Amino acid sequence: MTEQSEDTRPHCIVIGGGFAGTTAAVRLAEAGVRVTLIEARERLGGRVQSLTDVTTGETIDNGQHLLMGCYESALRLLATLGTTHLLRRQKALRVWFTERAGGAFALDASRLPGKLGVALGMMLLKGLSRREQFMLLRFAARLQLNLLRADGKTAAVLLREEGQSERVIMRLWEPIVLATLNAPVAATSATLFVTVMRLAFLGGREASQMLIAETGLDEVLTPASAWLHMHGGRVVSEVVSEILVENGAVCGVRLKNGAEHRADIVVSAVPANTLLKFLPEPQRTMPFFERFAESLTLYSPIVSVYLWFDRDFVQQDFIALLGTTIQWIFNRRKLCHAPDDVVKRFPCHLSLTVSAAGDLASASAQTIVERCLVELHDVFPESRAATLFHSRVIRERNATPLFTPANEYLRPNPVTPLRNLFLAGDWTNTGLPATIEGAALSGERAAERVVTGLWRQ
Repeated sequence: MTEQSEDTRPHCIVIGGGFAGTTAAVRLAEAGVRVTLIEARERLGGRVQSLTDVTTGETIDNGQHLLMGCYESALRLLATLGTTHLLRRQKALRVWFTERAGGAFALDASRLPGKLGVALGMMLLKGLSRREQFMLLRFAARLQLNLLRADGKTAAVLLREEGQSERVIMRLWEPIVLATLNAPVAATSATLFVTVMRLAFLGGREASQMLIAETGLDEVLTPASAWLHMHGGRVVSEVVSEILVENGAVCGVRLKNGAEHRADIVVSAVPANTLLKFLPEPQRTMPFFERFAESLTLYSPIVSVYLWFDRDFVQQDFIALLGTTIQWIFNRRKLCHAPDDVVKRFPCHLSLTVSAAGDLASASAQTIVERCLVELHDVFPESRAATLFHSRVIRERNATPLFTPANEYLRPNPVTPLRNLFLAGDWTNTGLPATIEGAALSGERAAERVVTGLWRQ
């Protein structure tokens, strides 16, 4: 591609290098748009960030992230970047559960092919009565036939209307909702819950498979900079301070260092509250932006706790805990690569997750670790003999937007009242929860609208 042809191509600035922004940038570059991707941090990933623990030398994420086989947009991006091989994929959905003094049991979808295996696995969960099993099967059938009426309801209301007992909600639905929507069933949108169930758990064998990065998750986006450069784009590590607007249209951005970058189009792929800070005052008060200024800037926190012990006491690669503050445990020695000398010095490495963490996110690291240890000792008595070598607590207070029946319908589409400004991000109107897939899908949709608009000009 010659320099002259590069100069004649439309130029798009994408603000934010998370999954949404990176997806938008890659898809725009594929379509022949000259892309400048501006990310405040040195590495791409957005709210998905990896870091090196100084004490152990291991790479950890700012929270344990899961992908699923139904993540079509996200997996499409990784296929383009050539990083799909960094993910470990289950052969079939298998999720272990355990509770205090109750022993472990599994939701195993491998007994039958496709969605039938998932439905049977749910029915055969340990400790359910015949009526509870029947109501689970009925719920799965009504979900598949699109007979559920979820609009304006929380997941808890819908589940009770569909005859799901409190025991089934606690043992099955609550862990799934917390893991996929980062909100309790009593608050989250039933519409999003139904979408997750239909796409992921009743979408077939591959759709329900879970995928976990064997490395730091942001490494799956590392090749994006080189890929964009090869396609005539670039990545700039700078902080945006303002979106420039002239005559009702965006014309570029101003950086914190005072530099201005002009462009024909701007795609904002940052959280809603950050976007509002970037907009000049006259545009910030436009009805389109005002209507989500309060409702879509609410977030649900996640607390992640990394623990290193002298011995392993968790047999499963990951397991959901019931009736405890800890919701999920990931055995990183079984899931992730680590240097041999690190494994020798720290034989056991666990990642604990608390979604919708609430007040726990404000507690001290010592308090959080002590509380986790008490619960580990209750659920895994053999852990009492283990020595804790090191711990690390990571709080993501703004982990994901909180979607409820009161605000879910306010999520905006990619097109805005400002000419040439488009929106991407897991908080926009994707019909999905605030997940990696929701972010990637939003990036694809924003890119499609940009390209469609250019074609019409």
